[in-house]
Amino acid sequence: MIFTLTIALFLNNLQTVNAQDQSEFIRGKVINGTAGGIIPANIEVMLMSIDIANNRIIEQETTNIDLGGNFVFTNLKSGIDSEYRLVVSTDSYTPYVDMATVENWQDVQITIYEDTPSLENITINSYVMMIPTLDARNRHAGVLTVINVDNLGDKVWVPDLSNPNLTGLDLLRFNLPLGFTDLTIESELPNGNVLEIDSGFALTNPIPPGEAAILISYIVPYEGDSFNFNLKLPYGADLVRILLPADAGQISAEKVAATESVIVADKIFNQIEGENYVKGEELLIAYFGLPQPTPFQTLYDFTQSRLYLILLIGLVGTALLSILTWTVYSRRKNNDYREKPITQNRELLLAEIADIYDLFESDQITEREFTERSESLKQLIIRLDKSIEINRNSTDSAPEPLRRASSDLSDNSYSDQPIDPKTNFTKNSDEQN
Repeated sequence: MIFTLTIALFLNNLQTVNAQDQSEFIRGKVINGTAGGIIPANIEVMLMSIDIANNRIIEQETTNIDLGGNFVFTNLKSGIDSEYRLVVSTDSYTPYVDMATVENWQDVQITIYEDTPSLENITINSYVMMIPTLDARNRHAGVLTVINVDNLGDKVWVPDLSNPNLTGLDLLRFNLPLGFTDLTIESELPNGNVLEIDSGFALTNPIPPGEAAILISYIVPYEGDSFNFNLKLPYGADLVRILLPADAGQISAEKVAATESVIVADKIFNQIEGENYVKGEELLIAYFGLPQPTPFQTLYDFTQSRLYLILLIGLVGTALLSILTWTVYSRRKNNDYREKPITQNRELLLAEIADIYDLFESDQITEREFTERSESLKQLIIRLDKSIEINRNSTDSAPEPLRRASSDLSDNSYSDQPIDPKTNFTKNSDEQN
């Protein structure tokens, strides 16, 4: 069976009373709600005017209570778009009463309390955690939590902020899932501060006797399709209820049981709940099967990410490097094909010069024959060198006759002698004459 659940946060279904409809004065009394408590002398009561149209609060008048705690305000300034608020100034906190909630303006009662720094009488009536929205693309869950705090004592809890040994354990504290962001908090408690930490938050707001609601909203990321939340209950809880949209996954926890589905804002929610948790108890809540991004969203988000740009630059760089390497290799290969015949011819000429030198050294040819033949070969090598630049030290490892012959190539004394174009041998001096 599915029934409809209506969640009313900070319900203020109260009749607004226009100041013009009341008498021209307000009479009331300040009382002390703590057993054996007294009314401090010279307590001030302030009459504030709430300008609804301009969203501001204006102090109209201030008066002191008498020995019996009584006070009165006269000469009220009526206004169509204004309401009144009575505020009592005490050392620990400032209780107030909105006159729009009071039927009899001549019998207004404002209660003050003695204060205590002890959290002994603070408990949780109900802890309701709902995930109304899920962003599958970014894997974010929007969480809304309503905590009903109850002060069972007759003193207002006020943290002793002047205590140098004050710790987070001395404050009203609640833990949240790891990685939470965008935390917002509203409450029915008197004004105070929020101390946000990695594991949750703490409040310094005074807690008068009675119930007060705290509304929390935040975003929690999840990895894959799940996340866990180890809910800590330092003040215990009469009821813990967890809700998740029926089409958004599943929830499980120890010491809880599944209950009937509910409808909230035209959406079906599955829920689990447990009761009677003692102070200090913990409850491990598991969310799984949560929505995932579609393949197209995953691909699109990847193309928009920094990692994609890095990989793309790497791939393009690798491709360009491959093209450049192939171009250089091709050019070198072509050059090798062009230079190889010339290089081989040059080496043959050098080898022939070395052979001629060996013949001359062994007196197998005359000096004239040696000079003519070696000089002719040297001129041919010079012509080859002019056609292509060869920067090799090939002669360093050659035999001694070859090195000596090669070194002679740089001798300018040979370069000026004419060569017979028919035989490619130099002309001797007799022929020149």
